[in-house]
Amino acid sequence: MSLKITTNPTSNEINEIYKGLLIHSLHYYIQMEQYTPLAVFKEENSKKIDGITGDILGNWLRIRYLWVDKAYRGKDIGTELLQTMELAAKEKGAKYAEVDTFSFQALPFYQKQGFEIFGMLENYPISDKKYYLRKDL
Repeated sequence: MSLKITTNPTSNEINEIYKGLLIHSLHYYIQMEQYTPLAVFKEENSKKIDGITGDILGNWLRIRYLWVDKAYRGKDIGTELLQTMELAAKEKGAKYAEVDTFSFQALPFYQKQGFEIFGMLENYPISDKKYYLRKDL
């Protein structure tokens, strides 16, 4: 057995740890059938110009990443992505949604979409804030 320290883990290494934790955790409180990865993408000429990723865990839609290419921002694409993901999650049984964002990112966007702050970390990662938001679907 060896111990490996890296500041450059591969996506496969990260996924191995995530899957191991997920399988272990699901064994205790939720069935694997109640976990569904979920993503919505928009493409132009086979290139992704935006997307949202997350998963459904039991009753919860967990939003992980939302990105819109700079050239397409301000055109309500983020709203379209989020609403599409929420609808798909509701169709799969999700009743709530959660997301986190930094103070310099998308807090006003998520609040406009009906999310409410339920927690916040000060000085994260250094001098900003990290917000945790939720909403009923």
